[in-house]
Amino acid sequence: MQTVTTVPGRSRRRSTFIVACLSAALVAALTGCAAGAANAVLPDKPGHVQVTGAKPARPSARDLLIAAYEDYWRATNEALASRDASKARAIMAGHVPASSIPALVKGLQAIWRRNETGYGSPIFHIKSAKITGRRTAAVHDCIDLSHMGLANQQTGQVVGGSGPSHDFLITALVLEHGRWVVTGAIPVVRTCSY
Repeated sequence: MQTVTTVPGRSRRRSTFIVACLSAALVAALTGCAAGAANAVLPDKPGHVQVTGAKPARPSARDLLIAAYEDYWRATNEALASRDASKARAIMAGHVPASSIPALVKGLQAIWRRNETGYGSPIFHIKSAKITGRRTAAVHDCIDLSHMGLANQQTGQVVGGSGPSHDFLITALVLEHGRWVVTGAIPVVRTCSY
């Protein structure tokens, strides 16, 4: 007769492993993780469902000011990239007062004549956005302009370098036809951090 020698720790681990596998299989079978798909009857969809009492959240004044400020920068980049005065006017409408558009487009045309194009975009670090009067507001930003600038369109060479990485900028906005538009920006000689 042969005698089988077992290693006590090994046998116990093996039986624990087998019990764990069987337990997992039993749990899977009982919870619907079997190989076949379950047949279930779903209730009919109601013909007309109306949700009551749910109103969309209204953005705060701060949210509206920040959105107008950031949209202004995006629109300016898009207008610069358009390389077309009529497109630039259309893009900037609603982001600056109508009276500011001719001067803005004139500045863009000077850039286009030098065969320059924009690259990158600013990184915003908004410190505050407040309504300052009945129809006026200001956004204070420690803006990072180091990731944007102008480059020669043909060579790609950066022209004049990029802007500062910590520029404290106060941007004025006015409420025009129910929409906040940017009227100007003042760089403040003051250090800022984010």
